Amino acid sequence: MTVSPPTSSTPVTHDVDLAEDYESLVMDACELLADTDCRFDVAGFGQSPWPVDVSYDLSSVIEQLPQARTALRRRDRAQIDFYGQGVERVITFDPVGEQITMTCTTQTDWIPDPATETASLSDVEGMLAALAHDFRRALDRVCPDIAARAPFAQW
Repeated sequence: MTVSPPTSSTPVTHDVDLAEDYESLVMDACELLADTDCRFDVAGFGQSPWPVDVSYDLSSVIEQLPQARTALRRRDRAQIDFYGQGVERVITFDPVGEQITMTCTTQTDWIPDPATETASLSDVEGMLAALAHDFRRALDRVCPDIAARAPFAQW
């Protein structure tokens, strides 16, 4: 999973009354990013790229990102649910020692092949940290008022 920030660093003028709760703020931010050339890319489990977008799919992942990162830091199981229509996949992260087994399940006709992939815990934590960082960079370019809010300001 990667986010490519917009190429322009011109802030987007918006008249959105920014929500106070985290999930709504993420949705507002992703809607604004979707109006730029910001990209969200996901690959793996036999498909590259996945059919994801910025406004809905990136929003759903960013909504779940803090919980997933916290769980993995504790070496607990985590999930990221790509619940958008047409994608409908769940990645389950099972840490065992310094490795993570990632399993992809789906509610569509698409069949992951392979359905399970393994990576080092540090690589997966690094990917999720980079996703958070690059999301913040995208917000810095387009919506600095949102980027300055918690938790994005710490990313």
